[in-house]
Amino acid sequence: MDAFLAALKEAGARTAISSTRRDARRAQLMSVSWRIARGDLAAEAAPAIPGVAIAWRHATAARSRAAAQEMVDLFDIAYEPSLASLHIEGRAIDMTITWAGTLRIRDKTGARHSITTPRSGDANRELHAVGASYGVIKLLSDPPHWSDTGR
Repeated sequence: MDAFLAALKEAGARTAISSTRRDARRAQLMSVSWRIARGDLAAEAAPAIPGVAIAWRHATAARSRAAAQEMVDLFDIAYEPSLASLHIEGRAIDMTITWAGTLRIRDKTGARHSITTPRSGDANRELHAVGASYGVIKLLSDPPHWSDTGR
């Protein structure tokens, strides 16, 4: 991952990292809040999270769901969180990659690639191939997500 990030920096790409290693308790908070907000889990059935003092249950089921939705919104969750996330293992990163003009970036072998449009890491398949040369695989269904497995 570090080598790919260094290549991006050397090439002049802008990277905005939004998530790297995720604490397991944070992942549990994200998962439970998502499930309660969606109505897949009743607040009173929410599992305890060791080391986290949180009251999932509010005066009504609707208030419990609304409070959970506030957490979903604050975490900026777009997809159902996983408790087996590569973020927890430190093997994934969420980042937005952009550049102006032509991005001249080296892959792991040292070959230089000139990449133009689209000028976005989430959509540019040429950049995805460069990332893959470093063992950093783009998850196409999740715009900022890159990992060592593509999941």
